[in-house]
Amino acid sequence: MILAVDGGGTKTVAIIVDENSGKLMGAGVSGPSNVRSVTAVTSRKNILKAIKNAEKMAGMVQISDSIYGIAGYGDSIAATAEINSIIESIDKLSPANPVITNDGGAAAYLVTMGNDGIVTAVGTGSVGAYIKDGVLHRVGGWSYLTDDAASGYWIARKGLEMAEKSYDGFIEKTTLIQKFEDYFKLPLRDLVADMESHFNKRIMASLAMIVDRAAMEGDQISNNVMELAAKEIEIMIDGMKTKFDIPVNTGCVGGVMQSSKISELLTNKYENLKIFYGYHVAIGNAMRLMNKRDEHTRDSLVSQLDETIPKLSRTEKDLLFIK
Repeated sequence: MILAVDGGGTKTVAIIVDENSGKLMGAGVSGPSNVRSVTAVTSRKNILKAIKNAEKMAGMVQISDSIYGIAGYGDSIAATAEINSIIESIDKLSPANPVITNDGGAAAYLVTMGNDGIVTAVGTGSVGAYIKDGVLHRVGGWSYLTDDAASGYWIARKGLEMAEKSYDGFIEKTTLIQKFEDYFKLPLRDLVADMESHFNKRIMASLAMIVDRAAMEGDQISNNVMELAAKEIEIMIDGMKTKFDIPVNTGCVGGVMQSSKISELLTNKYENLKIFYGYHVAIGNAMRLMNKRDEHTRDSLVSQLDETIPKLSRTEKDLLFIK
């Protein structure tokens, strides 16, 4: 049995896979483990919680190998050392040394199977990656302060910005004002002040669902925000395409891809675009650890994980923004 973990700024997902049969034995979800977003103590606690949840579903299993894709790994010497320390302190399951990598590498493998290709990962934050001649290159993902284009955080911030402009009468009316006020049970100006004084990146990013819902209901301002997000993803994809002389596998991964609006816009532009959700990323790590490169195994694991989602607890589903 192998253990594959994907840890990001919103959630941590752990899966246990039988490498011989290709059967998904268990899955677990917990809170964020990105050391740029939470403390090392919280990161460790959430990684352990996701693993325990997966073990509970899998039953009595013996883990032979493990791989961890944690956001922040490789970003700096300090972050890498901190994540190494966290994993070394909790990986008691595997007799072999754990493989530790960045979550972006798992997303890239999920789409490309280790071959040349392009991926954009758009969840709480956003980052792009491409594999060329076997080498993984990263683009974007600088910071939610300056970049993270098209991410859940970015969409939410744009939505709030447009709601404020509408409130002030600078642009047309938008239903976002009422939707945000209903969600927080506060007037717009008070909720913005409250978010500033009690900043939480995950809560901020979760507001992207409100913007997406408003767009689907016909709110033009919200629709403009979602179209702009799709354009930002196109900029990343088109920029990475210039690195290749021939067509390569291209995919989009992350919670933002649960937006039917954005998915439709992108699939209409890019033929054979592969789309995966954020909780699928751990499968990329599992495939890498098993040294598998076939789409059949990957797609089977994706289907199995999708079928497992209803078995998760309400708390776990909330972390995946699934009703």
